[in-house]
Amino acid sequence: MDLWLLGVSAISSFWKILDVGVVHGGQIAVGKVVKAHGIKGELKVYPFSGRPDDFRGYPLLTLVEPGHGLIRSYEVEQCRIMGNLVILQLAGLSGRSAAEGLRGWEVRIAREFLPTPGPGIFYWHELEGMPVISDSGQELGRITSLLATTAHDILVITGGGGEYLIPVIAQCVAGLAPDGKGLVVTPPPGLLEMNAGGAPGHAS
Repeated sequence: MDLWLLGVSAISSFWKILDVGVVHGGQIAVGKVVKAHGIKGELKVYPFSGRPDDFRGYPLLTLVEPGHGLIRSYEVEQCRIMGNLVILQLAGLSGRSAAEGLRGWEVRIAREFLPTPGPGIFYWHELEGMPVISDSGQELGRITSLLATTAHDILVITGGGGEYLIPVIAQCVAGLAPDGKGLVVTPPPGLLEMNAGGAPGHAS
């Protein structure tokens, strides 16, 4: 093993990437108001992550009107799950008409409200744009997108005019670089050449 790899932060025997929403500065868009629910001012919200239980950990929400950029903040009084949706009662919001006025608004949270991920778990917004290096020291490019498959996720890495597809499995992902600012991958023999369609070392 190369000496520079000794400081690699090992993740665990498995990898999982959580995509909770879209980053907007210090906030993350985690859902969208579908419509009012009932007559008391509750909101029916669609979670972008597909995991409605995530909302149980969000004490304060910022709602942003998509057309004119109006912003309102609410404390969450009650949260319950209805299928793949979330039913929210927000402090200061009462009556169906008031709730219906928020239809289509984006729901955001401060990054600090996201729980600390456990071993082997990353948030997608932390990985997007991160530099990627092979365990041999080759700079491959940066993480540009994530593909979901039935077997496992696949990281799309773009750089040097090429594109690499790296399976998100323990055998292919070693962990963070020693400085914590890059991801180290261990691609199987021939995978880089097959993905990029070129010879070894062409990526930069």
